[in-house]
Amino acid sequence: MTSWLGAALLAIGPGCAAGAAAEETAAVVERLGGSTSFVSADDLPTMFYGEEEEEEEEEEEEEEEEEQTALEEGDIYRVLGDGHLLNLNSYRGLQVIDIHDPESPAMVGQMPIAGTPVEMYVDGDRAIVLLNDWVGLRATPGSLIMDRRAGGAVLLIEFTNRNAPELLSQVDVPGTIQTSRYANGATRDALYVASTNWGWTDLGNDQYEWHNEAVVKSFEVTHGGLVERSQLDLGGYVTDIHGEGDVLLVARGPVGWGDENSQVSLVDISGVDGSMTLRDTVTVDGHVRSQFHMDFRDDMLRVFSGPQRGGGASHLQTWDASDPDDLAPIDKADFGDGQSLFGAVFLDDRAFAVTYLREDPFHAFSIDPDGNIEEKSELIVSGWNDFFRPVLGATRLIGIGVNDEGGTRRLAASLYDITDLENPSPMLARAEVSGDEGGWSWSEASWDRRAFTVLEDAVSVEAPTGETETGLVLLPFTGDNTSSGVSKHESGVQVFTFSGATLTRRGVMSHASPVRRSFRVDPSTAANVSETQLSLYDQRDLDAPERLGALDLAPTYDTIFAYGDHRVRIRSPEQDAWRREPDEVALAEVISADDDAGMAAPLATTPVTPDASYYKVGDDLLAVVTSRYVSWPDHETTISVVDVSDPRRPRAAGQLVTTALPPTDDAAHDDDHDPPTRVHVTNRSLAFTRTTDVWSALGPGDQCDSHVAYAHGDHACTGLDGCTYYTGQRTCQSIDGGPEYCAGGFAACTTRLGARDACAPVLDEAALDGLLESYCYAGDVGRRIRQMSVHVVDLSDPDHPTLAPPLALPADEDAVSSLSHEGDVYVSVKLPAAVPHDPRPHARYFLRRVDLSHPGAPALGPAINIPGEALAIRGAKVFTRDRVWGPSFIEPALAKSTLHSGRAHLNKYQELTGKALGDTVLIDQHQRALLTYSERSWPTYWRWSHGDEPRSFAILRASDARSSTGFDVLSETPVDRWMTLMPYAAERRAFFHVYGGTLMVAYDDPRSPAAQAFFHGAWSPRVLLDRARAEVLVAADRYGIHQLDLDASNLLR
Repeated sequence: MTSWLGAALLAIGPGCAAGAAAEETAAVVERLGGSTSFVSADDLPTMFYGEEEEEEEEEEEEEEEEEQTALEEGDIYRVLGDGHLLNLNSYRGLQVIDIHDPESPAMVGQMPIAGTPVEMYVDGDRAIVLLNDWVGLRATPGSLIMDRRAGGAVLLIEFTNRNAPELLSQVDVPGTIQTSRYANGATRDALYVASTNWGWTDLGNDQYEWHNEAVVKSFEVTHGGLVERSQLDLGGYVTDIHGEGDVLLVARGPVGWGDENSQVSLVDISGVDGSMTLRDTVTVDGHVRSQFHMDFRDDMLRVFSGPQRGGGASHLQTWDASDPDDLAPIDKADFGDGQSLFGAVFLDDRAFAVTYLREDPFHAFSIDPDGNIEEKSELIVSGWNDFFRPVLGATRLIGIGVNDEGGTRRLAASLYDITDLENPSPMLARAEVSGDEGGWSWSEASWDRRAFTVLEDAVSVEAPTGETETGLVLLPFTGDNTSSGVSKHESGVQVFTFSGATLTRRGVMSHASPVRRSFRVDPSTAANVSETQLSLYDQRDLDAPERLGALDLAPTYDTIFAYGDHRVRIRSPEQDAWRREPDEVALAEVISADDDAGMAAPLATTPVTPDASYYKVGDDLLAVVTSRYVSWPDHETTISVVDVSDPRRPRAAGQLVTTALPPTDDAAHDDDHDPPTRVHVTNRSLAFTRTTDVWSALGPGDQCDSHVAYAHGDHACTGLDGCTYYTGQRTCQSIDGGPEYCAGGFAACTTRLGARDACAPVLDEAALDGLLESYCYAGDVGRRIRQMSVHVVDLSDPDHPTLAPPLALPADEDAVSSLSHEGDVYVSVKLPAAVPHDPRPHARYFLRRVDLSHPGAPALGPAINIPGEALAIRGAKVFTRDRVWGPSFIEPALAKSTLHSGRAHLNKYQELTGKALGDTVLIDQHQRALLTYSERSWPTYWRWSHGDEPRSFAILRASDARSSTGFDVLSETPVDRWMTLMPYAAERRAFFHVYGGTLMVAYDDPRSPAAQAFFHGAWSPRVLLDRARAEVLVAADRYGIHQLDLDASNLLR
């Protein structure tokens, strides 16, 4: 049984039906193994610790009791009461982490999610997860054009079983989710989601208008799923929402860009089932920046607003809300003219705000019970504060912001005394995060109030001036830090402590990447979470916090190989190359083939060079190849060998360092497209094929390029039906006074609105008079020749890899491509050829075998004339892709030949007239050709839609009928134009690059291929099809290793 770590949120469906037996003989049919069930993740019980109280304190400074239904803010983590942590990760989705032992945190469960996490809530043993950029694909019958669903989504996930979270329900949310609130009631629960739809609206007559559509949706959260209750379409775009009891305040920007004044709507959420009622809406005098700029209490609405794009004043306004359907203005105060509005906070009878323009005025206001406003003081300091937290009974404020004094930009925490609104010096202390003096630092805490933590009565330490500090601030930051003369960006969490009179900078908790959240999991242990790592620190010594343990949350897996009952996955270092220490290594990790490939603990590891190319050689070797520039034209190539004959004890074997090999920084694997260097895995060896361009002079020549003049092209028919235009291009040449030959042609086309234009070639040259423009010139004519050399590294003795003498192909042979087959290399080359009565260029293709039965002495075989470039060799059969001249264009063709007695004997030949083939043509193990093509578009000088013809995925097979000389088209299935066939197929599975990842297509019945699975985040994956276990594994870098039974689907139903 296997578990799937692929793109989650995609329901598991039935596999593709086997139908090959109806089309293949029993001797060649290989039946697939049976389906296996998926292991699902279970629910986790929930407990809110520490900062959950702090979040409420931020909204309700006076710590008043909430009504029976408490509004809760979401976050990307939750500390559970049983020693587990729930984390929402951008790469891996919902993660369940065991933190019982802070020195050894462990990933125990995971549910992959294809989307960008926004936030989540935990209620009992269920998680409510909100996503943006959610992607789901649904197969379309008879087509590979996928029904792609994307946007915002809400998921209800149960995690009773910590090891297997399970999706209970999913609903879509229009547009992009901005924020949400959760009403955790005594008997019923509700979720409120605010989102914005941005986009162009078609007004007709080719007129479009940009619109922002703010939407608030509510759901009742039941034990079985999410039930939609109501939706408010408000217009504009949501900036934030703020909840107070049974009132939700929704701030949104204007519909268009010409106005920056926000509107604030009062929404009644007293319905216990999640239903909403829109009450009155007011337009404020500026832009509302966040939830902390709004307040609702004692039937009064209070709002801070300011300029959105610079200039103008900021405003504090109050409204009487005793009648929620008719909000009446009370008072307004303008302040901070010409400055931007930053942090703000409301208390019962007070409000504070910060504006900024080269200096930071701290504004203090009084607000009486009737809503009348009076500005009491304005303090000028450097920098600004983005957020405030009231502490110590609302007598002090902790400010989180930036000090830009002296041209720096460093994150800082500030302490303010707010007992006297007319105090001319309310700032008691400010401390910056660690780092270089004069340097810069930044943090998610500058725009997300959940990134930092402020706790009271959390510590007891002595300030440098003797006071006892009991408050704690955890502030994530990334900044410049110079060590040994080298400046680097370093990430961590700065620890501050505070009292009523002091604020002290303490130690730093270092972290591998920018920290998104910092919080406490118990009274003496802090946890820091980034997208790539969890770190846990002992905080008993706040000046020198001690790291207890760490867990990588999204390790990068470059590739995975099968070695019998084991697999070897290559794990890259956590740091990017530019931030990496010189001695950091990648790891070859051995895992059991029976375990989950993405989460299994390694049975053994061995260090390997990072950023390398990795190859499985035979059944027991791993070869690691790197190349670095030394000096022109030399590159130094290092080949390191790992002996995996005993997978539980992998052994570093020999190493070869040489400048005699071609550079591999632009190399491709055996199944990739054509770079200068290609590396093939061959018989106990690696074969490097390298091409070098040279030019052969053919003599002086003349050339004329012709195209349809703009006035007669398709531009004249834009928007018209039944309109005729002309299109096409043609190039004509003659060499050294010889006969002229041409390539290209022209067509007359008739527009058909809603369908492809109908085009027919123009065969009468006289009909083109006056329609063409031409450019003719004389020059020297040359032909490019790609000369190939083959370099073999003999790994027969893995402890002593050796380089065989290079093998150069004849200099006049133009190398086309190379492939490997049964341990040898086969090279396709071509030579110029002449055809009687046809002066157009022609060539003869040849196939040469490089015999590697003795890798230390490669031998070049004779050249065998074949019909085109070799695609694959299957036994004695060779499949080729040919190019033949039609009346005006070169047409593609496929051929199947038998190699016998030094000659190729043509069996079948199929010209694909009028087709434009994709780069990849595959021949699978059943001798079927897999390719994509479209109808060839007429070449044009002007037309923007060139190349937009519909494309198909085609499966062809050499005909069995004696009367047929060609190939049978078994199927033609539509595909999207942006789908690219990957150069790999096995077990009747083909793979496509698609938007957002990789699509696997099953063709058990080649007459009806069907989309089977989508692997999110797999941009350039390495695919392992394990025939023995009927599994497909896709290494997708930080997105992990997707693992799926070969007969299972993960597409939407």
